[in-house]
Amino acid sequence: MLKLGLATIAAIVIATPAMADDWDFVLINNTGKAIKTVEIAPTGTTTWQPNKVDPDFKKDDATVKPGARMTVHFNKGTVCKYDLKLNFADNSNSVWMGINVCDNSYVTVKYNPAGATVFTAN
Repeated sequence: MLKLGLATIAAIVIATPAMADDWDFVLINNTGKAIKTVEIAPTGTTTWQPNKVDPDFKKDDATVKPGARMTVHFNKGTVCKYDLKLNFADNSNSVWMGINVCDNSYVTVKYNPAGATVFTAN
């Protein structure tokens, strides 16, 4: 019985790092534009990785309309601050920098009146 308990504990400990690499947050689109794709990279790098979208959930019109939300799934590295690159349906794109994904599960992206990109996170 003790061996079964130790084996179970070992399996959980070994599996934990793999589960910790998968990360997600809810993105709220307040940009006024439809989002076509989302990419994420550790702040200060250009190692963009696409949002991991389950093929079973892809739709014909996979854009995220203004005011809508989506869950962003990615492989979290060893840092907490990430840059977020949004590619819009009008073929433009913008980058939001320094978002702390470790402490925030909701990220709202928008433009301020001067045209700069801003975000709020909670």
